[in-house]
Amino acid sequence: MKKTKLLGFIPLCLGAITLASCNQGFDQSAKITVYTRDVTSGTRDGFFTKISFKEAIKDNTVLVNDYVEVDGNGSMISSIVNDKYGYGYISLSSLADSDLVGLKYAGVVPSEANVINGTYNLSRNFNYIVRANFDSEDKAELVSALVAYMNTQEGKATIKSQDGIVDIKSTDPKWDDIKSSFPVIGKDNSGITIHVGGSTSAEKVAKALTAEFSKKAGNFVAEHNHTGSGDAYKRTQGSEKDGANYLDIGFASREFEENEPASEGTTGKVCTDAIVNVVNKANGLITDIDALTVHKIYDGTYTTWNQLVA
Repeated sequence: MKKTKLLGFIPLCLGAITLASCNQGFDQSAKITVYTRDVTSGTRDGFFTKISFKEAIKDNTVLVNDYVEVDGNGSMISSIVNDKYGYGYISLSSLADSDLVGLKYAGVVPSEANVINGTYNLSRNFNYIVRANFDSEDKAELVSALVAYMNTQEGKATIKSQDGIVDIKSTDPKWDDIKSSFPVIGKDNSGITIHVGGSTSAEKVAKALTAEFSKKAGNFVAEHNHTGSGDAYKRTQGSEKDGANYLDIGFASREFEENEPASEGTTGKVCTDAIVNVVNKANGLITDIDALTVHKIYDGTYTTWNQLVA
């Protein structure tokens, strides 16, 4: 088995080149606090799928004892920021602003370039789903226009600016080339609210897209309520589609499942994202990890930090 890389067993901390475990008092014998997302999370789905632990996607009973479940990407980040011995996983799109350390995966740095070139394989797609039936024709056309905008050069540039991984091609349409197909955008749409939600990992991308597109489409109001990928289908076409928390467009950081039968033409891919194994910045013990080691952390085979380097 490939071991994680070890830092901190060098006995001296010299000058400015110091190890986190030296200057932060990291106890290598301490218990690993294992964090996971809830069972509706697309990030959880992608993470456990990639580390060959599919039985944990929907079942908490197979996880290590005393795991901590959090309800969003932001909750995962804040929890581990405040837990020196925490271990978890977040979206790559959230890493830069997280104040956490992202680990290499099987020797490969988590980066957009490495996702695109195929060397970093802990990745997944962000997808969208829209309602099959809307409460007004104008809202239906606005949502269709938003979906079309996501595939334009301008839309892709916005997605990329929020760390979504997309390939912007010279052959992609510009918005000016296709906007005539959506006459609703010429109206005053400030009285229309589009309800957006689903994945917390895709929230930054979704908010940036709607904020930018609203200005091009009559200033509609975008109301965001991101509660996890499981709600993307449930609140657009599933059991809560007509409930108080219904969505007009939902985002999922995973593929839609067989038990989520969407109407034809109502789903599609937004971009690609990667999942990153993360630790607190006080943890100078590991910089690199592989799928088997991560699996053993989550199934309880490894429960203390020194077991990772034994």
